[in-house]
Amino acid sequence: MAPRLCVPCQIVGRLRLGVLFGLLFVGCAGGSSGPVAEGPANTAVETDKPAASEPTGVKGKLQGTWEIVRYKSDSPIPNEAMPLMADLFESLRIRFEKDAQSVRTSKTPDESAPYQIEAESGDTFTLRTSGGMFDGAKCRFLGPDEWEVTDRGKTWPGVSVLRRAR
Repeated sequence: MAPRLCVPCQIVGRLRLGVLFGLLFVGCAGGSSGPVAEGPANTAVETDKPAASEPTGVKGKLQGTWEIVRYKSDSPIPNEAMPLMADLFESLRIRFEKDAQSVRTSKTPDESAPYQIEAESGDTFTLRTSGGMFDGAKCRFLGPDEWEVTDRGKTWPGVSVLRRAR
């Protein structure tokens, strides 16, 4: 029987396998591949197309990039996992754009998946990420640029506070 890895080590393994990171410490598509050729600018205004609607409510507040600034685990974090935790605090970024959530760290490529908001009531809601980061977590906004996540899932149970990345 293989030795059981600590929860943070399991998570890093899942990231390497392409599974969205289920936690704590979840951008946009990557950089450019060189110069981009553009055609002539079209100055005509198209009136036949309806304007794209911007998300409202909690979904609207979530738009943008977030970083985890505090985490309190429901169980002890092993000493050997602490360097990993420090790296995650420094590099993990979670980005919400319209209906997609993407997660990146300094050591993994962006991973993106759809998300949904359930049971929205004022500034509280449940986040659904199809098995991704914070799937099923109870969340609440603490202010316009900070929200709290109470995650009772198997991957990273505990309470996280996220702040809008600057």
